[in-house]
Amino acid sequence: MEFNEKTLEEWLPYWKEYVSNYRLPDWESIPDFGLYMEQVVTYIRDKIGYAKVGPDGAEIITASAINNYVRKKLMPAPVKKRYYRVHIAYLLILCILKQSLNISEICKLFPNEVADEDLRVFYTAFADQHAKAADYFIRRLEDDGNRVLHSDLSETPYDRMSRFILDMAILSSFAKLISEKLIEYNSTNKES
Repeated sequence: MEFNEKTLEEWLPYWKEYVSNYRLPDWESIPDFGLYMEQVVTYIRDKIGYAKVGPDGAEIITASAINNYVRKKLMPAPVKKRYYRVHIAYLLILCILKQSLNISEICKLFPNEVADEDLRVFYTAFADQHAKAADYFIRRLEDDGNRVLHSDLSETPYDRMSRFILDMAILSSFAKLISEKLIEYNSTNKES
């Protein structure tokens, strides 16, 4: 693919709109009538469209992944092979966190085996934080995109696109590093 200035100009509004329109479902909107495994996989894939694959390129949500989460006690077991609101809330959170954290880090951060009401409170706060982070990301995307688009015209358009990609990748690496260090610090202090 040939990079040019128009490509970046076209992508910025697309990603702004995509992230702006994406919000986790509120607690009451999550199905609570008991879905079977394949229905859950379909529902989660629909709700986390931007996170369909993990950092390793593998599908972020599969039946085997759900079985592993249950086996590792990251979420409660299904009830007679059916998954309810609490299961789906756990899965939404897990799938989002899996984008930047590994399972051992998530285990240190994520509440497991909590009462339904406590999970509702946690999920609601998580969804709200997710929306705020998306809004922050949009502002950052606009700022970085405008800076790159209006940078020194002696640069080639490829240099502009590359610099924008590098900005996003570097920000991601710093965010991951800080998250890992804070999880480590938090879990060490909880044990003290």
